[in-house]
Amino acid sequence: MPGGATAQRGNELFAQMLSLPLVTVPNLPASSTVTQTFTVPGTQIGDLISWNQLTTVAGISVENVFVSASGVLTFLWSNTTIAAVNGTPPQPFVIEVTRAENVVDGGLAALPNAVF
Repeated sequence: MPGGATAQRGNELFAQMLSLPLVTVPNLPASSTVTQTFTVPGTQIGDLISWNQLTTVAGISVENVFVSASGVLTFLWSNTTIAAVNGTPPQPFVIEVTRAENVVDGGLAALPNAVF
C-alpha cells in the first residue's frame, strides 16, 4: 500500500478497478446462457477478473467474466426464469483486474498450485 511500511507479499503484480457503467444485458431466451464480449484495452489472457453488478434484474445473473483474448472481456449471462428477458436497461458494473507475476511470460502454468 502506498506510504505503508509492509512490503507486498505473494505473486500479485497489480490489481486495478474499472467502471463499466453501461453494460446492456443481451436478449436471453428462457432458461439459457448467452455470452457477450466487451473491449477492455490492456487485459490479457490469465488475468483474474472479479466483478460486482451494482443493480440486479430478476432472474438474470452473470455466471462468469473472463479474458477471452487480449483486450476482450467475455461475460456469461444466465436467465433462470421460464420466460425470455429482452430489453433490460443497462447495468453498472465494477470490474477488478488482477494480474499475477510472470503469468504472461510463463502462461497459466506459471501460477503456483499451492500456498507457499
